Amino acid sequence: MHTYIRILFFVFALASISLVAQEDEFNDSNNKTENVQEKDEFSDDEFENTNKQTQEIDEFGAEEDEFSTGDEFAEDGDEFGDFSEEDMVPAKPKTNWNRFNWAIGILFFTFLAGVFVRYEKTRKLRPLFLLAAVVILGFYRGGPGIISSFQNTFLFFIGTHAKWTAMVLFLGVIVLTYFQGKVFCGWICYLGAIQEFLYIGKIKVLQTERAQKIMRIMRYVILGILFVQLALSQSIEWSKIGPFKVIFNLYSPNNTGYILLAILLVSSLFIHRPFCKVACPAGLIFGWVTKIPGASVLGITNSCAGCKICDTACEIRAITREGKTSKLDNQECIMCGECMSDCKIKSIKPFTNNKEHHGKFTLKGIKKVSVKNAIK
Repeated sequence: MHTYIRILFFVFALASISLVAQEDEFNDSNNKTENVQEKDEFSDDEFENTNKQTQEIDEFGAEEDEFSTGDEFAEDGDEFGDFSEEDMVPAKPKTNWNRFNWAIGILFFTFLAGVFVRYEKTRKLRPLFLLAAVVILGFYRGGPGIISSFQNTFLFFIGTHAKWTAMVLFLGVIVLTYFQGKVFCGWICYLGAIQEFLYIGKIKVLQTERAQKIMRIMRYVILGILFVQLALSQSIEWSKIGPFKVIFNLYSPNNTGYILLAILLVSSLFIHRPFCKVACPAGLIFGWVTKIPGASVLGITNSCAGCKICDTACEIRAITREGKTSKLDNQECIMCGECMSDCKIKSIKPFTNNKEHHGKFTLKGIKKVSVKNAIK
């Protein structure tokens, strides 16, 4: 199933490249045509204005004696002379309803994925969700995505002007994350999806718990740098160097974007979702949401045998193995559902965040936990 999905992914990628090339040629020809038309229109207008001015001079010349004083017009001229650009009322910015509509659509399918992940049969649709995200949200739409929405939200809260339509996606995903877990990251995010399709899986690096800790620290550092940059410049600079914008739009305004893209492509071959683990600011914040009491998280029933099947199934390394025990960190879990599908005794289920299932805990039978507390 995954092999066929990857083949389709590369076919769509090649098709998108050819379409972009054709659109560029078409746009160039249109731009030339528009320039010629503008020149013609300007010439006609200039000629017409000249005729009108000549006619006006003749008319006023014939009636020169009647309006020889010119006092009334002189006063009007002074009135208009006092009018400055500062007195002009600035036009209100238009609401970008297109971006709003896209955000609502993305949130709807995120909610749908949050329902599908809870049932074994519908969990098999996840590869199709990821493929659709890459093709539609990535190559077709080309962004802006969740990280841009996050930055606009931050700028708004520090008092900088930001369009509310650009904040809907990030704030909506926060709400859905609380009730359904980080399902957006695991099912809908086209940034994570393209990394997942590139992942070979045969050669694995940085799989230990210590390696995961180091990558998480790097993510905190990058988030801190991003906060400082947004606060000082009050502008979004991420899009100028973001590797995903380069891969989906096939263009970068500088060499830094191409260098970061090369690093992303190579690392994605050997590390499952390296950007998500090391640099994604939105995913880090969604992980904080899972720490809120009552949030939807993964947990285990008292039937857990403490085996390592779920550890093997977890590619994002939210479940790590140390010695003879496995540990689950819900902050890193992207609700892909692979561990739930592979668990032979179906011990892993979605729970609400409580004392037994809070933060990072050991996967071993918990006597006090009842299946009744699980979210169906």
